[in-house]
Amino acid sequence: MKKDKFLTVYAVLDQNTQDILQALQNKILKKYPNGTQTMNIPFHISLGSFPLEEKNTLIRRIGDVIEQTDSFEIKIEGLDHFGYSVIFAVPQENKDVTRLHEIFNGNYSDGYAWHPHITLYCGTKEEGEKILKEFSFSSINAHIVGIQLGEFFPTKIILDSKF
Repeated sequence: MKKDKFLTVYAVLDQNTQDILQALQNKILKKYPNGTQTMNIPFHISLGSFPLEEKNTLIRRIGDVIEQTDSFEIKIEGLDHFGYSVIFAVPQENKDVTRLHEIFNGNYSDGYAWHPHITLYCGTKEEGEKILKEFSFSSINAHIVGIQLGEFFPTKIILDSKF
């Protein structure tokens, strides 16, 4: 059950990857404009979600991680879906992103197991099936360049830290 308000820690992708994913999302939204995905935040990989009360602890933990971590490469390998209602780009799981997830492993917001993904579109199953048939995404090398802490809903970026 999705909570009404929570915090999420997420790994942010480099600007070139942001631009590539934004161009793809724009093409999808031009044809399917009724998506309910969160907008106005960078494309990212969610690492964990937490209750609002953990804000100060998370800010300190992010600061520690930023000091000890360098930007790293991650391969993004096409599109996939959750029940066709969520369309996402697939980041290849690697030791670096797994390590970040282990540090920020929290599952407060919805109870789902962690599955690294970069959400592009949320909508109906019918729309998702069409999107996957009509749009493709070639494999690219991307970089994780920082961590953000966000509050949801309404969406608000609380902390934006770069490696």
